[in-house]
Amino acid sequence: MLGKKHFTILLALILIGACTISAISATEDLLTYEGDDSNEIEAINSDGVMENPETLSSKDESALSQEQSENVLSAKDTPHITYKIDLKDSYEIESTKDGSVSYYIDPCKVTGYNAYNFYLVGFDKDNKIVYNSDLKSRAAKSDDAAKNYKSTIPKNSFLPGTYVLAAVNYDGNVMDFAVLKVKGTATITSSDYNSYYKSGKTMTAKVTDKSTGKPLKGIDVKVVFTKGKSTTTKTYTTDSNGQITITPPSAVGTYTVTMSSATPHVTAAAIKKTAKVNLAPVKVKAHKASEYKGFKIKLKATVKSQGKKVNEGTVKFKINGKTYNAKVKNGVATKKIKLNKVKKYAYAAKFTGSNYKASKAVKAKAILKKRTDTKIVAKNQKVYMNDAKIFTIKVLTKSGKKVKNGKLKIKGVGTVDVKNGKVKVVKYGLGIKHLKKINGRTEYYKKKVSKSFKLKYVPGDHKYKPTTKKLKITSVFKCPGCGKKGTHNHYAVGYYVVYKTRIVVS
Repeated sequence: MLGKKHFTILLALILIGACTISAISATEDLLTYEGDDSNEIEAINSDGVMENPETLSSKDESALSQEQSENVLSAKDTPHITYKIDLKDSYEIESTKDGSVSYYIDPCKVTGYNAYNFYLVGFDKDNKIVYNSDLKSRAAKSDDAAKNYKSTIPKNSFLPGTYVLAAVNYDGNVMDFAVLKVKGTATITSSDYNSYYKSGKTMTAKVTDKSTGKPLKGIDVKVVFTKGKSTTTKTYTTDSNGQITITPPSAVGTYTVTMSSATPHVTAAAIKKTAKVNLAPVKVKAHKASEYKGFKIKLKATVKSQGKKVNEGTVKFKINGKTYNAKVKNGVATKKIKLNKVKKYAYAAKFTGSNYKASKAVKAKAILKKRTDTKIVAKNQKVYMNDAKIFTIKVLTKSGKKVKNGKLKIKGVGTVDVKNGKVKVVKYGLGIKHLKKINGRTEYYKKKVSKSFKLKYVPGDHKYKPTTKKLKITSVFKCPGCGKKGTHNHYAVGYYVVYKTRIVVS
């Protein structure tokens, strides 16, 4: 049900200037009011004097029209704050009959102004104006009393449905508003549904006015899907074309679809249709797989239905006399298995699922390859104790080809990328490690100091095998002052004694 509070702000914006559609009529729009005791409907003339219908009709018609015209034209438009209108919370009328709505008016009592000047305006669910009455206005009188009035809404002004009825002052201000329920009889039409599981297709139904054949907007329709003892109920609201779009249940099966009006004041004969959700066809593709011995090979199949990725069901892979199952996720099923013999295999993939047709087995190749042996080619190096030296280490296959990827780890030093089968390395002399002892002005040095490094090739993929090698770096004594390589004397510094003892630093 529509409530007043839902329209307060919206109507205030929409109605500014929108309800001055009709020019202020020079002829008064006669209202009727409800008597307090007798409940008889009496008319009010342009002077605000109550008269019974016989007296009013006996007057000269042209004179009465002239009196009303002069009275209204001589009065000033009344601002919305100078009088009050109270509508009921809701009204109910029939679309094919004249309808009556009653309301309370406390008029403006300042002579020279209108007692009231407003329109009755009807809005549909999309806030579109569908009804606009003539201006209701008459001159004010100082002794005007607040009364209940009635107005007639002509038949066929509204189609069956639910609306907002607003009392709008001539200047566009909303005085009050209410829910207007318009009773009527509708016809629901639809067609049977037959499609695949998850096809994305929908059912449609249309609601029309039985009297005029026009589409009805904003009508609630209850849709019940029944399969055996299971039911699913949803409620839809018709659009501006009187249509609803229905999403059938997703599970495969045949359903009875019952559609009926869920808007109490709009009646419609319930209709029944059939919705059939069929097993969907699938397309399966098995992909070529390859791996190197010692590693698990990954079998892969992709599954689609109606151009979309399947996200359920199972793929059975058959290879080398064994069967493996894999669930389908986001259109893909994979399974890693261990094969021992280097050769080409053929494998098959077949999809099954409760909502899909079983696929045919599709085939692809799985190739297990032999890994390539590698070697590290590096010569032992010599460097003077305080010098630095750049040298190259090669990483090759056993047959002498350059490896294409991977890293070389040097224990205690770090890791270097292998590029085109080569690694550039910088090695510094061992410096202070040559010094054995100092005795006064005499310094004793080792002639050579050696250090071994462990090299390890780590492949970048499974194609190459890893390999290791030891590399020895020998640091040779060389005087940092004069460059001599043996025992000698520095008169100003002291005496350098060089021993031939070789020391290996681990």
